Amino acid sequence: MLGEIRDVAILENQACARKVALAAAIWDSCIHQNVLVGDVIQDAGNYAASEVARVLGCSKTVANTYAEVGMDLRLRLPTVAAAFEAGELDLPRVRAIYRCTHNLTQDAATAVQGEVLHAARRLSPGPLATEIWSIMYRIAPEQAAALRKDLERHTNVTYTDKDVLSTLKADLTAADAAAAWQLINEMAATVCRRDPRNKGQKRAAAYVALLQQESSMVCMCEPDDENPCTADTVHPDRRAPLTVITVDLATLAGLLSNPAHLAGHGPIDAEYARELADNAHWQILLTEARDLAEKLGYGEDLESLIDLDTDTDTDTDTDTDGGAGTGDKGAESRADSGGSRTNNSRSKNGQKKPRGSKVGKSRNSRSKGSSSQVVFHPLGRGRRRVGGIAFRHTRAPKSAQPPRNSCVATPYRGTYTFVAELEAAIASDPALGIALYPDGHGGLELPPPGALIYHPTVALAERIRYRDRTCRHPGCDVPAQQCEIDHIVPYFHRDPESGGWTIDTNLHCLCRYHHSLKTMGLWTPVMLADGVEFWVSNAGTSAVTVPGTTQLADLSHLPAVYRRPKGQAIQSDTSSLEIIQPLPAPVPTSASDDDPPPF
Repeated sequence: MLGEIRDVAILENQACARKVALAAAIWDSCIHQNVLVGDVIQDAGNYAASEVARVLGCSKTVANTYAEVGMDLRLRLPTVAAAFEAGELDLPRVRAIYRCTHNLTQDAATAVQGEVLHAARRLSPGPLATEIWSIMYRIAPEQAAALRKDLERHTNVTYTDKDVLSTLKADLTAADAAAAWQLINEMAATVCRRDPRNKGQKRAAAYVALLQQESSMVCMCEPDDENPCTADTVHPDRRAPLTVITVDLATLAGLLSNPAHLAGHGPIDAEYARELADNAHWQILLTEARDLAEKLGYGEDLESLIDLDTDTDTDTDTDTDGGAGTGDKGAESRADSGGSRTNNSRSKNGQKKPRGSKVGKSRNSRSKGSSSQVVFHPLGRGRRRVGGIAFRHTRAPKSAQPPRNSCVATPYRGTYTFVAELEAAIASDPALGIALYPDGHGGLELPPPGALIYHPTVALAERIRYRDRTCRHPGCDVPAQQCEIDHIVPYFHRDPESGGWTIDTNLHCLCRYHHSLKTMGLWTPVMLADGVEFWVSNAGTSAVTVPGTTQLADLSHLPAVYRRPKGQAIQSDTSSLEIIQPLPAPVPTSASDDDPPPF
């Protein structure tokens, strides 16, 4: 039956593609005709829309959408159009592609359509739109930032009156919406556990309480002598961050334009991330940055450069070391120092520090001929810093700057190109889909601290959520903050040492729905190298998912890279990196110990 429903869907998609193409052809044949109505010349495209709407029984808006999508596919996205005509994509996904890419230049659209097509074959319309925006932020950051600013003008609040319940809808910027959602949840948490209302009802009451400027909600429990009300109406001095933005250090400094990640929302453009970091308490999160830092031309010791304390790998007190800004600051930004392909960090004295898990390379980590990948594993955190002190690269006057390309010249190779190649490799050689560590011990002989405890520490859970960013089931985009931490190889309560350990390489994020399917054995994941997961269902359906922090390591997609310190000659090797502008001068060695570090 699964095979039959797939075949029927292909036929339906092919018919829909023909419908869209015909709507575009009708519009194209009429748009060149002018109709004189009295003294006014009307665009005949309106006539085409009216005819299509009459035949299909839809509105003129829907008819115009069919024509616009069809024309865009024919003129700008021929690869996507071919996949649509073959029945590989349905109309909702095609419309998502159109909405996200129709404002791109022709060069940018040509560069991304291959990667977008790989993603569209594996994602539903909502996650697909998020992924397309992430691609746009990488290859055309200036265009994406301009489009985001244009969309910000459409913020709005609407009211819809209904029979009993009414609706207030707010269209806000990403950061404002995330902060508002966090405030609503904070207010909803002021009642005790015995409050009879469900989560939605508590949030609705919290929303009203915030509008009325109340400091807490009235608990609806029925206390008695044995069960007193435990509602906590006092907000802590060190509150949770209203928003959490993860951005790499070079982007925060203005050297690169890689997209950042807003927790609970998804990718945001680099310019927006820097704006948020300037108005927030922020904290550096050290990651394995060796190889990438060397490719970008950084020769300094990163830990010394950014004054990090790397001994927080096993620290569980996130309220003191990993907390956010105070209540008068609206966001927390975490600056990521980069990524590499090794899981060995180094302390400030140059010695290697053993980690709780080690992800090595193996033949099942990638397909032949595919680009290597980078998974960012957080190792430690620095001290919190106030907004506005992040170093900014001083750019030369516009007249002295070389021209900057808005997108890569060659087709963009991103996450879903890697996924497609790995899925094809596993299909041809099933041995590539075997777990890297089938016992769930991460290749370790002795369990590290905390590995034999069922619940991960706060620091470990934070690392897993930071790495995955969303539920790891194929196609699911539930934010990691709303997911449960699951053992891939089950934890054995009777004999923890023989079961799957509580370590990085045996943990992932799953939403409650997909967690239950995995627990029942209906979907079974295995972890390959670098946090890549291979899922197989009871019906034989298979898919590959990668951590949300995965990037390809060839760096060909980076829009701007600064290769050399100021005053030094340009490096001769420019095959993979474009030299745009020199690095800033090194930090003076005579600076006082009390001076803040440059980042």
